[in-house]
Amino acid sequence: MKGSSAHRGLVMIGTHPEAKGGIATVVAKYRQFGLFEKWRVTYICTHAEVSTYRKFMIALSAYWQMIQLLVMGRVGLVHIHAASRVSVWRKSTFAFTAFLFRVPYVLHMHGAEFEKFVRGECGPLRRGIVRALLRNAATVIALSESWALKLRELAPGAHVEVVYNSVSLPPKPKTFGHNDVKNGILFLGQIGMRKGAFDLIRAFAVVSGGVKLALGGDGDVKKASELARRLGISERIQMLGWVTGENKEAVLSRASIFVLPSYNEGLPMSVLEAMAWGLPVITTPVGGIPEVVRQGEEGVIVQPGDIDGLTAALRQLLDDEPLRQRLGANGRRRIQHLFSDEVVFPQLEAIWARFGLLPYVSKTKIEAQESTKRQVDA
Repeated sequence: MKGSSAHRGLVMIGTHPEAKGGIATVVAKYRQFGLFEKWRVTYICTHAEVSTYRKFMIALSAYWQMIQLLVMGRVGLVHIHAASRVSVWRKSTFAFTAFLFRVPYVLHMHGAEFEKFVRGECGPLRRGIVRALLRNAATVIALSESWALKLRELAPGAHVEVVYNSVSLPPKPKTFGHNDVKNGILFLGQIGMRKGAFDLIRAFAVVSGGVKLALGGDGDVKKASELARRLGISERIQMLGWVTGENKEAVLSRASIFVLPSYNEGLPMSVLEAMAWGLPVITTPVGGIPEVVRQGEEGVIVQPGDIDGLTAALRQLLDDEPLRQRLGANGRRRIQHLFSDEVVFPQLEAIWARFGLLPYVSKTKIEAQESTKRQVDA
């Protein structure tokens, strides 16, 4: 039996909130900002970094939970976070089930390699399934305008909208002093080929001593350490491991330059976070990055794989304190105006409201509003 519209809520599908990666970071921000409470979100976790058997049981339990909610008529909208490959096939089960129950679903695409996955790794049948997944979505959320264009090309007729990833502005931005470069260069992300970590290590090896490079993330840490050893710069490189919360804030506050020389991206949270802290950025023009970082305005753009260009950019920023200050300040302003939580979250909430969902107003808030109204009327 279907519930009344007042009882139909928002169900969100995604990975474990404490997982590593962009989806978990975005979902954690929704919760931190109060969106889960405001919209009474039911979050269904479909994946965690556990054994294969446990992954299967988590996915099965998640699907059973959603079926129960759909049968009871308690779902007004399903918001699905997906990346690529296994994530797409796992989430497609939830999407097509919602579609069968005539419940609209929003497909929020995070995967930097989604286009590569669809065009290069899927045969005709699987490409057809992916296109149906996109076309049947009430709304497909892309992380950037360039990403939206690719999704429309992959699935003509899909309703695609852009909602950028957002970032919280720290109360105080980075301040630059005469000796601030000693704190060095920071990289945050999965250590490996796609994020350009090995290119960064090679470029950093050419930069004069006295500056340190901190690499925060998991992935091919052993390979990165071995490369640093071969280049004779092990003592100048610090492997931070995966950093979150207060530890991430600490490394961002200490750094002088943020570098992410990726080959493929969606809209990396690490770049947004670095800019929010007022750090100048060296990065590449891939994915949605050019919509955030402009050459000579918020950072320095180099081509993926251009180690000489990356070395020159590092030297330029290390030697020019006023430039670091200007790029960092510009970046923070750009985040505040276009990518802050206060700008982005209302766009997301507008999409939810379009499907008849209403934000929850607590009894306490209603009573306070009524009290204020009585005082005004008096």
